[in-house]
Amino acid sequence: MQCRLIIKDFGPIDFVDLNLRNVNVFIGPQASGKSAIAKIYTILKAPRKFIKISDKGLTEETSIQKDDFKHILEEYNLVSFLKSESEISFESELHNINYKDGELVYQPKLRKKIDHLISVEKDFDSSLELIKTEFKEISEKFIFFDIRVDSILEESAGKTYDYGRKNKFKKLSKQNFSRVIDVINNIENILSTNAALYIPAERNFINIIKNFSLNLIFNKVPIPKHILSFGAELEKSSIHQIDLSFLHEELIYKSVNGEDRIFMDDEHSIKLIEAASGIQSVLPILIPILSIKNSLDHRSFVIEEPELNLFPLAQYELIKLLESTRREAYWEDYGTIHTYTTHSPYILSAINNLLYANKVKTLLGSSESDKKLLKQVERITSAEINPYYFTAYEIYNGKAESIFDRSIGLIRENYIDNSSDKMGDDFDALTEVMEKLKHTTA
Repeated sequence: MQCRLIIKDFGPIDFVDLNLRNVNVFIGPQASGKSAIAKIYTILKAPRKFIKISDKGLTEETSIQKDDFKHILEEYNLVSFLKSESEISFESELHNINYKDGELVYQPKLRKKIDHLISVEKDFDSSLELIKTEFKEISEKFIFFDIRVDSILEESAGKTYDYGRKNKFKKLSKQNFSRVIDVINNIENILSTNAALYIPAERNFINIIKNFSLNLIFNKVPIPKHILSFGAELEKSSIHQIDLSFLHEELIYKSVNGEDRIFMDDEHSIKLIEAASGIQSVLPILIPILSIKNSLDHRSFVIEEPELNLFPLAQYELIKLLESTRREAYWEDYGTIHTYTTHSPYILSAINNLLYANKVKTLLGSSESDKKLLKQVERITSAEINPYYFTAYEIYNGKAESIFDRSIGLIRENYIDNSSDKMGDDFDALTEVMEKLKHTTA
């Protein structure tokens, strides 16, 4: 699941060219543009959630004027970032989106391919080889298309169906063609409209306003729309209990008769809004992510500052928990994408450990001694990150620099150590001053 995002002259961003994958990390100082990048990515990942396009225009290149694009940016408090020179480009298997000279152009690549397949159906027999080739290419990138088409073709062929990948579409016919098209149509629609969720740094606010939303709306309190949208997403959750023992022993979240409570043991509990700020920051991250029960779902979660209000060890445990729930995938319609914006070197260290865990596992064989080592690794951490599916960037002075060394599959240690090195240098300098002071007062 790779895509490319280019942003030029947008707010604090001068120019960034990002190759994004299944786990993406943006780190940098305040007001560097991390959140702006993450929000733009959220919008463009599933554009039809934001861009209103008629059914008739779904397969055509569509132009969105500047004022309409501004309305989308307003939802994320980004409208003041837009400049006359701003340029944005997003490329994925689903679509290309380009903004330049006050106009946004949406090109639905997969929809266009579907439309072309439908157009050649009238000459089905003469176009059959072309149709098969197109379907094979789609099936290699969209696993649930591949699986569901298998089911359709097997049903058509009966017990004789077993052609493998080479002759996969041998039993494709004009009679089952429309059913195959319906499958990829449905997948494309879901991915383009409901595949991205932005989890904001202001997520604690949701717990506060949850029981007062009508009053806030009545009094026209200007709450950013993306926060309200996130709150609405939380309300859809069917999660009624979450183990929070990674924060504190025996700690459990439960929804009891519609009320969110934190239990210290079976008998003692408090309201969520009375709980520690770290608990209130963590739950809005975990609830939507743990709510994914259907293996057919693909979601991209953009998580702003996961470290909020958390002790360093708790940051590590949170990252391990989040990554243990994430489904790795090569395909476009399966698996989970996590994008993190952070100020915390502890988050980088946590992620580096999971990258290293994957590296160790890939070197283990099937011998008894290696099996024991594997169990040892799994006791150390229940999660891992495949470096092939990972990227990390420092956002600084309007630019983006990769801090991930792809040759060794780890975040560069010198970058992680920068903060502690600076503090260590200052401590050494103060020690030097202290020694001079002792010398002069002796």
